[in-house]
Amino acid sequence: MPPELQPRLFRPHITASTSEPTQSSSSYSPHMSPASTRNFIDRATPTSRSNNSRFSPSSFAYNGRIAIALVPCAAFLLDLGGTPVVATLTIGLLISYIVDSLNVKFGGFLGIWMSLLAAQISFFFSSSLFSSFNSVPLGLLAAFLCAQTTFLIGCWTSLQFKWLQLENPSIVVALERLLFACVPFTASSFFAWATISAVGMNNSSYYFLLFACVFYWIFAIPRVSSFKTKQEVKYHGGEIPDDSFILGQLESCFLSLNLMFMPLLFHVASHYSVIFSSAASVCDLLLLFFIPFLFQLYASTRGGLWWVTKDSHQLQSIRIVNGAIAMVIIVICLEIRVVFRSFGKYIQVPPPLNYLLVTTTLLGGAAGAGASVLGMISSALSSAFFTALSVIVSSAGAIVVGFPVLVSIFLPVAQLLLLLSLITSYLRFPVVKFCCNKTSRYPSIVTMEFIFCVCVAVYSASCSCWALFCSVFYKEKCALLLCICSSWKLNGYMVCNA
Repeated sequence: MPPELQPRLFRPHITASTSEPTQSSSSYSPHMSPASTRNFIDRATPTSRSNNSRFSPSSFAYNGRIAIALVPCAAFLLDLGGTPVVATLTIGLLISYIVDSLNVKFGGFLGIWMSLLAAQISFFFSSSLFSSFNSVPLGLLAAFLCAQTTFLIGCWTSLQFKWLQLENPSIVVALERLLFACVPFTASSFFAWATISAVGMNNSSYYFLLFACVFYWIFAIPRVSSFKTKQEVKYHGGEIPDDSFILGQLESCFLSLNLMFMPLLFHVASHYSVIFSSAASVCDLLLLFFIPFLFQLYASTRGGLWWVTKDSHQLQSIRIVNGAIAMVIIVICLEIRVVFRSFGKYIQVPPPLNYLLVTTTLLGGAAGAGASVLGMISSALSSAFFTALSVIVSSAGAIVVGFPVLVSIFLPVAQLLLLLSLITSYLRFPVVKFCCNKTSRYPSIVTMEFIFCVCVAVYSASCSCWALFCSVFYKEKCALLLCICSSWKLNGYMVCNA
């Protein structure tokens, strides 16, 4: 055959490409037999595969996150187990350290796992789980949770051995994925268990909800694996491929379900006899579902719902529609459960006007905060609407806490008229620039948006002065604090946008 049609292996005078291993060109001899050629190809194939492998040996990059979750759990386990567990674990770890000092790498690895196993067996005999819960099923669940925590601690320890990464790369990738998938379940349960043991069962479901949200944020937000190469990041405009994440779609889905449903199920299981006894109990059920649901929507701005869809417009519509529904339900439940129940004596407005003003204050403030978080305030017009909403919310809140009604009505009306006039002039003259002499070193440029922000800032300062004046004569400290905070917030926000 002509040389150009022959395979590259039988063309020793042609230099091999850079994608092939260098030993294939240097070790080959044109006098090789076909059998030796096949053996050479078989020996060269694993090398090229290893070069193309997506595994990258490196240190575990998320030790801090795992330590936040598992170190307090380990301390709680030692406290439950007592002296026998501490003594067993200390002796086992000392033996493992001595073996590891003798450069017996597998001996140190095996010693740590045997120490954890012996400590867990000692824990079963020394702890009083069954007598504490007075229930065999609950005792078995608690024992299983403790054993699972010990196993996760062993997995975390195994990731610190470099030789395990080099000899068994698939194992360390699986251990990393196992930790991120299981630690949120275990850590939230342990932290809630410790908190309930300290303060009691009152509001226990909300403690569990808090820890579930914290560990969801730490572990369920997409993270790139420590043991996979990052070469694929340069493709698709810098977008990280899905297989580079630690967790897959199934694990992310289960973590989302755990966040949204486990606090509610825990509340139903622990308060099943009173869940429909009053309106406040029904509000607890709604809050325990919609608060984590709203938190899930906020986490989607950081990629928490990447497993649902990759379409940003679809995700934004999901956030807006579902977030609005969840926000309305949360505000209504908070009014029934917290505001009118615990702070009703501070509301100076008679019903039914108090319900309207409190709802306006809470719902308007929540809507403004949600719009700011979702990045919907990005233009001068949206900033003007946000400012008007803040004025209405602050005025309604001032009336609720007892600020003079005429003042509370006059100030927002005047400011809304000012905003309306400025918006009209801004739309009529989008850009009005006044430049100095062209030879000047520092030319001054003034736009209508800048004038708009300066006027709002000056008016906010005047609101603060007026609130200070009224507080001196009317002794309304709550109204003073509310108006000053509102005006400072508007001042800083508009200046930042300017």
